Amino acid sequence: MLPLPTSSAHAEQASARKGVRLQLTRRGRVLLAAIAFLAGILVALLGVLVLGVPSAFAGDPQEPVTVTVQAGDTLSDYAEQYAPAGEDPQDFVREMRSLNGLSSPRITEGQSLELPEGSVDAA
Repeated sequence: MLPLPTSSAHAEQASARKGVRLQLTRRGRVLLAAIAFLAGILVALLGVLVLGVPSAFAGDPQEPVTVTVQAGDTLSDYAEQYAPAGEDPQDFVREMRSLNGLSSPRITEGQSLELPEGSVDAA
């Protein structure tokens, strides 16, 4: 028969373990470093997605697209030519007027007009 451990035996084992210091193996250190690295990447990606930082990596903002008014041109003509598919031409005209500070839809030959962002290049 095996002797049953006594409470004093448990106390001796517990006191003996207090002085033992656990150390990670090489594999454990590599695994811990990999987990920390992946956690950092995850946090960075979440920050990019949440804060909308992709615009910061987009580079220089694009130059605004401008057109020079020719004789007989109207804002409605520009809306038909440059408005994105599915956009109401009247909304495009209102946006052009606002963007260019026009108090009326009247434009004159030789005038330079900036097109709204997202305009289709019809060239």
